[in-house]
Amino acid sequence: MSKSTRKRKHDKEVEIEYQMEIPKPKHRPYDFASQVEDEHLTQILFGGSNAFLKSLEEAEQEEIKAHPDSGLGEEDSDDFEMEHKPAWTDDDDDGIEVGQALDAQGRHLPDGGINSRSNKYKDLLKHKFQSINSIPKWAKMSKFSEDSDEDEILQTCGFIKKQRGSFLPSSILEYKKMKDLNSETYTEGPFINSIEFLNNSSVALVAGQNGIATLFAVDGKKNAKLHSIGFEHFSICCAKVIEKNNEIIFGSRHSYIHSFNMMSSKSNKIPLPPGLTTFKNFIVSHDDNFIAATGKWGEIHLLSSKSKERIGILKQSGEVTSLCFNPNNNLLYSHSDSGEITIFDLSMRRVKHKFIDEGCLQGTTITISPSNQFVAAGSAQGVVNIYDSNSVLEKKNPTPRKSLMNLTTGITSLEFNPTSEMLAFSSVDVLNSVKLYHVNSSTTFKNFPSFETRFGHVNVVKFSPGSGYMALGNKKSTVSLYRLGHFKNY
Repeated sequence: MSKSTRKRKHDKEVEIEYQMEIPKPKHRPYDFASQVEDEHLTQILFGGSNAFLKSLEEAEQEEIKAHPDSGLGEEDSDDFEMEHKPAWTDDDDDGIEVGQALDAQGRHLPDGGINSRSNKYKDLLKHKFQSINSIPKWAKMSKFSEDSDEDEILQTCGFIKKQRGSFLPSSILEYKKMKDLNSETYTEGPFINSIEFLNNSSVALVAGQNGIATLFAVDGKKNAKLHSIGFEHFSICCAKVIEKNNEIIFGSRHSYIHSFNMMSSKSNKIPLPPGLTTFKNFIVSHDDNFIAATGKWGEIHLLSSKSKERIGILKQSGEVTSLCFNPNNNLLYSHSDSGEITIFDLSMRRVKHKFIDEGCLQGTTITISPSNQFVAAGSAQGVVNIYDSNSVLEKKNPTPRKSLMNLTTGITSLEFNPTSEMLAFSSVDVLNSVKLYHVNSSTTFKNFPSFETRFGHVNVVKFSPGSGYMALGNKKSTVSLYRLGHFKNY
């Protein structure tokens, strides 16, 4: 009898313990009035508990009918684009007006405008959120594409992909060192004279004083060698690609040139016209129709790119040090060892204008931006002057819009990138003497070159057609290749 009594006492104690674990109301006792108020709010917000459950069932059935397979929308296609939509929609939200919500909450707001009692309550909440926090960036995006790996949300260990602007940012340049362009050979030197990127394919030409030129497939990872050309007793001083003719022209100190056909892989030896004893400094027009080569006593020889016959001779005062065609191929700019710049009208075969490069004692290089807005001239004193194209044609003594004095030795390479946003200039006389100038901000990039960078003595700088790559050739057989992150194309 005593044992059973203990059991009953034990059962009673357990029952009491269980009852004590029931949570008690923190704020107010749950009475009949509270229940009525909760049901009233449920009726306003969801149309009653039964209606709310019914709406959930209907929404689930509609979702199954619309997406029977995966529930993620239509099947993928090559041109698939998805517009941003709300994560979910609640039809009952559209039915709640400001007046109903305020009455249920016991609140009062000034009437009129967005607070009007007949407006939708969700519009009032949206307006309040945007006025405090503004519209977040992710909500401004209208659509995104799933075609490219570049558009994935998770790109790197940083998880969030940075958005690229349409213009090149100033001050800091995004770049990455790739495998050397001529890493499979290193035989073109010892002095790299020419780097040429082809426009119609991802191929680059490297040529140097060793008399060897090589074509490489540019990808930044392997840069596979495609073909090598060697010329005995022919030190290459200059090489240019004429894509219109599928050929490469090689010039030297000899009285002949070599023409290499890229389709047949055969080369021809072509004698120079009378009066032209060397072909160590020449350029090709942008339309591949003309060749301009420097001669003696300030002469400039114009040749047909197809026949290699001379079609005219131009002359300036002083020895010619550098040449460049304007983008329209109707003007030829020439720098001289006296610091004078001469502009020739090719249709008239005569001088159109001439002026002295400000502060220049001896000119070394000259180039024009692809946009035809700027003319850049380098000197033996390390100064680069940048002029507006219109001013050099109209003024007798034009003033540079900017004078770059970052280098102290003679400028040997001067090159605008294809978008005319950057100007690269270098000097072969000093180690790592390379700078990149941001045209719009009139400043040089602070992080290029870095302290760890070892370019060597750079003789030539070239950009690929889409500015995606930049190559720097030095006097020790190496062509460094860099990927410029702002530009997506080759």
